Amino acid sequence: MNRKYLVDSTTHEYLCVALKDGKGWVENNQKSLKSFMSSRPDRNKAGFELLSGEFNDNAFFEKWIRNGTNFLFQY
Repeated sequence: MNRKYLVDSTTHEYLCVALKDGKGWVENNQKSLKSFMSSRPDRNKAGFELLSGEFNDNAFFEKWIRNGTNFLFQY
Protein backbone atom coordinates (compact mmCIF):
# COMPACT_ATOMS: atom_id res chain seq x y z
CA MET A 1 0.00 0.00 0.00
CA ASN A 2 1.24 3.49 -0.78
CA ARG A 3 1.17 6.13 1.92
CA LYS A 4 2.15 9.79 2.13
CA TYR A 5 4.30 10.74 5.10
CA LEU A 6 5.64 13.82 6.85
CA VAL A 7 9.02 13.15 8.46
CA ASP A 8 10.86 15.32 10.96
CA SER A 9 14.49 14.64 10.13
CA THR A 10 15.60 16.16 13.47
CA THR A 11 13.59 13.90 15.79
CA HIS A 12 13.04 11.06 13.29
CA GLU A 13 9.33 11.08 14.04
CA TYR A 14 6.86 10.65 11.25
CA LEU A 15 3.16 10.76 10.52
CA CYS A 16 1.22 9.05 7.75
CA VAL A 17 -1.10 11.73 6.31
CA ALA A 18 -2.74 9.91 3.38
CA LEU A 19 -3.42 6.42 2.07
CA LYS A 20 -3.70 5.39 -1.58
CA ASP A 21 -7.22 4.17 -2.33
CA GLY A 22 -7.45 2.96 -5.90
CA LYS A 23 -6.54 5.93 -8.08
CA GLY A 24 -7.04 8.58 -5.39
CA TRP A 25 -5.81 9.49 -1.92
CA VAL A 26 -7.70 9.34 1.37
CA GLU A 27 -6.58 11.68 4.16
CA ASN A 28 -5.36 9.95 7.29
CA ASN A 29 -4.51 11.11 10.84
CA GLN A 30 -5.86 14.60 10.26
CA LYS A 31 -6.84 14.86 13.94
CA SER A 32 -3.18 14.27 14.87
CA LEU A 33 -1.68 16.55 12.23
CA LYS A 34 -2.05 19.82 14.15
CA SER A 35 -0.49 18.44 17.34
CA PHE A 36 2.27 16.77 15.31
CA MET A 37 3.12 20.04 13.56
CA SER A 38 3.01 22.12 16.75
CA SER A 39 5.19 19.66 18.70
CA ARG A 40 8.23 19.94 16.40
CA PRO A 41 11.08 21.27 18.59
CA ASP A 42 12.82 23.14 15.75
CA ARG A 43 9.69 24.61 14.12
CA ASN A 44 10.72 28.20 14.94
CA LYS A 45 14.28 27.92 13.66
CA ALA A 46 15.24 29.42 10.33
CA GLY A 47 15.26 26.85 7.56
CA PHE A 48 13.15 24.30 9.42
CA GLU A 49 11.26 21.96 7.15
CA LEU A 50 9.66 18.56 7.26
CA LEU A 51 10.38 16.00 4.60
CA SER A 52 7.44 14.58 2.74
CA GLY A 53 7.05 11.79 0.30
CA GLU A 54 5.01 8.98 -1.08
CA PHE A 55 6.27 5.51 -0.31
CA ASN A 56 4.99 1.99 -0.45
CA ASP A 57 5.27 0.20 2.89
CA ASN A 58 8.46 -1.69 2.01
CA ALA A 59 10.28 1.36 0.63
CA PHE A 60 9.39 3.45 3.67
CA PHE A 61 10.64 0.72 5.97
CA GLU A 62 13.93 0.49 4.08
CA LYS A 63 14.49 4.26 3.80
CA TRP A 64 13.40 5.45 7.25
CA ILE A 65 12.78 2.75 9.82
CA ARG A 66 15.81 0.59 9.11
CA ASN A 67 18.02 3.65 8.71
CA GLY A 68 17.40 5.29 12.04
CA THR A 69 13.79 6.40 12.40
CA ASN A 70 13.01 5.70 16.01
CA PHE A 71 9.34 6.47 16.47
CA LEU A 72 6.25 5.18 14.72
CA PHE A 73 3.56 7.79 15.25
CA GLN A 74 0.40 6.35 13.64
CA TYR A 75 -0.78 4.55 10.52
